[in-house]
Amino acid sequence: MNSARRSAPDIQHSAIDIDWAGLETEAAGLLARYIQFDTSNPPGNEAPAVEFLAGILRQRGFEPRLIESAPGRANLITRLSTPSGATAPPCLLYTHADVVPAEAAGWSAPPFGGQLKDGFVWGRGAVDNKGLGIIFVQALTLLKQYGPPLNRDIILLIAADEETRGDAGVAWLLDHHADLIEAEYVWDEGGVGLHRSADPIPYLYQVAIAEKGALTVKLLARGRPGHAAVPGLDNPHDHLIRALSRVQRWQQPVQLNEVMAEMLGRLAPYQAFPRSRLYARARSALLWPLLRRSLAADLYFAPLIRNTINLTMLRGGHKSNVIPAEAEATLDIRLLPGEDPDTMLADLRVIINDPKVSVMAEEMPIAQPVTPSDTAFFQALSETLQALGPAGLVTPYLSPGTTDSRFFRQAGMRAYGFVPMILDAGELNRIHGVDERVSTANLRWGAQVVFETLRRL
Repeated sequence: MNSARRSAPDIQHSAIDIDWAGLETEAAGLLARYIQFDTSNPPGNEAPAVEFLAGILRQRGFEPRLIESAPGRANLITRLSTPSGATAPPCLLYTHADVVPAEAAGWSAPPFGGQLKDGFVWGRGAVDNKGLGIIFVQALTLLKQYGPPLNRDIILLIAADEETRGDAGVAWLLDHHADLIEAEYVWDEGGVGLHRSADPIPYLYQVAIAEKGALTVKLLARGRPGHAAVPGLDNPHDHLIRALSRVQRWQQPVQLNEVMAEMLGRLAPYQAFPRSRLYARARSALLWPLLRRSLAADLYFAPLIRNTINLTMLRGGHKSNVIPAEAEATLDIRLLPGEDPDTMLADLRVIINDPKVSVMAEEMPIAQPVTPSDTAFFQALSETLQALGPAGLVTPYLSPGTTDSRFFRQAGMRAYGFVPMILDAGELNRIHGVDERVSTANLRWGAQVVFETLRRL
């Protein structure tokens, strides 16, 4: 199954008679309605959307609890309890209700229209992350109706404020209501099923066990304000341009982290020689120099083996004939696991080497451990993906993006990031972009994956 209209694989090994076609139609309708709630963050305003989902859950016999962290910022928590008492800690299904903003210009369908056409549900959040929310709701309902007696409670959390800092969502809940969401395992976003038709492994199931840390830095350049007709040597824009030029030329070293080493080891048997040997022995001090150059040139691997720095915002000036007193830029820096943000800031100041340019951290990454891949959850998910196909490779993954898993990992929970959908590069590029959409077949397949994984677990 790829991003085109391909039927979702059936569960061959299950004797449970479930109307998967009916579930697919129902899921598509629910997602279309869910997308119609504009939860662009900022400001979020997730409460109406979360209340909509709470109503669906109440109709299905659940008792969802809505907790507001601020006016209009609601978080939904519900639990499927084991009838005879849990013998293992809970598993938490986590998704967020907020989305990044979207402008209608360029879209083939209104971004908050929730249109159903051509076998897809169109709209902002279809993949990130409202589609996963509907998949979890459908799978949890199936577990309640058809599942065997569970040995652990299943908690569903649909939170606010993932797309900014988490201050009104997971971070706030862990500070104020941690007892409601404590779990051994957390199922979050971060990885996905990737369809690469020209690759030796056409289907790659990436399960994120770690992520890069997000360091947001503001560069503030100060100079002498005055009339633009008068030549000056202290224009803050000149200071900022020179600083940004130095940052742009600053090459970040290529590094092999443990997640990438494990991932390369799993990919090795599917590669041709000599790459197969290089992947298998990536940790070798002799072979790594031979491998790192090709990885650094690969768009897929490059962000996973080095820190990245990108200019995202520029501000300065208020009139064309006035030299301003200040100019500023914002850098988005993504750090590999274990990298020290204070060291990065210190190095950045040395590279810029201008007392007129201040380097200030606006957001610091939090320390978080890598989630192990040798657990019952990872095994259950791997077995399910192999069973439901299409045939491919399940591998641990380092997410280059930031998710709320960082809060769960810091709190001692084992978080895994996997959106149970199969997407190609074109569909991935729609996330946070124009014409975000998800196939109804992916909604069906996703619900099957979640249902079967939790049954195995």
